Order: sequence, then C-alpha cells, then structure tokens
Amino acid sequence: MQDFRIKGVHAIACWITRALRETVQIDCRTLVLPNAVAALTDTFDLELLKGRLRKKPPASESDQGEPVAAVAIIINPNDRGGSILLIRRTERVGDPWSGQMAFPGGHKSHDDRDFLATAIREAREEVGIDLQEHELLGPLPVMYSRTRRVPVAPYVFQLKADVAVKSNDEVAESFWVPLSTLSEINASKTEVRVEEDKLNVDAYVYHGNVIWGLTLRIINLLLNREQS
Repeated sequence: MQDFRIKGVHAIACWITRALRETVQIDCRTLVLPNAVAALTDTFDLELLKGRLRKKPPASESDQGEPVAAVAIIINPNDRGGSILLIRRTERVGDPWSGQMAFPGGHKSHDDRDFLATAIREAREEVGIDLQEHELLGPLPVMYSRTRRVPVAPYVFQLKADVAVKSNDEVAESFWVPLSTLSEINASKTEVRVEEDKLNVDAYVYHGNVIWGLTLRIINLLLNREQS
C-alpha cells in the first residue's frame, strides 16, 4: 500500500512537471521522491562547516602573520540551503579593489579592540547588519590579498533571523549567493582589471559577477576545496 501511494504521488508530480516543463524546465524522469518528499533546493552542510571551524586556530595564531584588516562571512542558513552575502564595491579612482566582488570588511581602526570587532563594525557600516545579534561560528586562517599583500582575518557568522541589507556608499550592490551553487561552479581563467593592469586569474562567474582573488580563496576554504 505504501509503495502504491508513493507511485501515485510520483505520477501526480510528473503530471504537474509535464504541465510546467516549458517554464521550470524539469524532466519528470529525473524527479526523485524519497519518502514521498521532493527536495526542491540543494543544501550546504553547515554542520560540517561548523565542525571544521572549531578546529581552526584563532586569527592571531595564524602563521600568515599579524592581520591588518578583517572581513565578515555572513551565512543565511534559511536561504536556499545556506547562502553567503557578497558585495560589489563601488568604483572609486585610486581604490585598488574598486568594483570588485568582496565580503564586507576593511582595515582595523584604533577604536577596534581586535579584528573580530573590525569585522563586526565593517558589516554594520557597509551592509547595515549588526552581527552582535547573530552567531559567530569561528575564524578562518589569516589570508593575504595577492595584489597588495594585505593580511586579512576572516570571521564566519550565521544569522539567527532574517535581515535587511542596507548598503552604504562603499557598496554598489549586494548578493546572497547559495553555497550549494558555488560548490557546483568550476573556476575558470578570466581577465580582470586592477588599476591600470589586466590580469588573467582563476575566478568563479556568478550571474555575470566575477569572484576572484581573496574572495575566491575564502570561498574555497568554506567549501573545503583546494586553493588555486
């Protein structure tokens, strides 16, 4: 009887799929209903990420040297199985990171007690999110931006509730990008402009946005991928 019900549900799902195929482009032959429930979106294993972060040393203990800046990796666990907030920086003359995809962040100020405070402050200023109201999952190892050799301390946060992104004038756009989607994208060689130079770099291209450099390498840490 249970098999009959599952087959019946599968038949109904296929009928709906055929009716909507031109819109959603799903083939009912590939539709799988384990326990009669269809998974409509992929998910990212946040618990596995948390386990890896607990094993990481604090930023100050990294062998990459003392950082001078920090970034906030903000994860929304309720958005498409886990999404990260990326920003595209406003284009400014003389800014070496002008127009690039990045995480909220910046240089440590004299008023910041540590680099965690820097990440929290920068997120509040750039995207209007108070990370003190959410969960700190842990630090990632200090990493260098390769163009300017700036050591940066990344901190990973998970939202406890929905937030509204309120960007300041340093941010041209913001994007919630599913980690499951990034895990399916392969890096490809892409030409980017840095000040007056053109570089051919490894990059992820998401909806026309080129993600490369430090941002790409931090994403690879999140995805537990080998660094390029």
